[in-house]
Amino acid sequence: MITRISLSEDLAESDDFEAKQGRSSAVKIFSILAALAVTAALLVGFLTWRKRHEELVGTERAAQANPVRAALPAKVQVYMDEPVRKGPQALIGGTVHNISNESLSNVSVEIELTRRKDASTEVRVLGVDPNQLAADQKGRYSLTLTGDYRSIKLLNIKSGLESHEIGFRTAPGTPRPVEHAPEPKTIVVGRPSTPGKGEEFINTPDTPARVP
Repeated sequence: MITRISLSEDLAESDDFEAKQGRSSAVKIFSILAALAVTAALLVGFLTWRKRHEELVGTERAAQANPVRAALPAKVQVYMDEPVRKGPQALIGGTVHNISNESLSNVSVEIELTRRKDASTEVRVLGVDPNQLAADQKGRYSLTLTGDYRSIKLLNIKSGLESHEIGFRTAPGTPRPVEHAPEPKTIVVGRPSTPGKGEEFINTPDTPARVP
């Protein structure tokens, strides 16, 4: 009997040990999973904060590099004609109309050209003829381009001895002339005369011959 009781107690103690060991393993696994979840949440939160911080810094730097300027009152209206291509060249131009009540001197037009091949840009400054515009007077600007450009952008209008920027408005100018297709030419072919008596064609179904 003593032996049987001892075996039962040993088995009970063994079951308790295995149960405790199983609970301990489950606790360890749960703790590891919880730690991983917390770490992942912290990492995601850090990355999100870092991205927002970089966007905020980028916005502040862009604002510092390009400060917002107050809109200038429009003193001229610029009409931009549609480019006209002549062979490998293209003619661009337009009209500058002084809509202010003051005289404007040393008027110039600043444009940006974008190349078709590599999208690189090029800035050109075009003079206005006449150089000085009285109130309600108009002047012309033009440029002949040689190259493959895909777009033209009006940047600024400048005036004065120090070429200060002035306010402007834009409007469509002269449209591109309609290119008419060449008129078809009518070629009149004379009807061959009827061969006379004793004459015959060289090449007939009955007497074929090779035409040199």
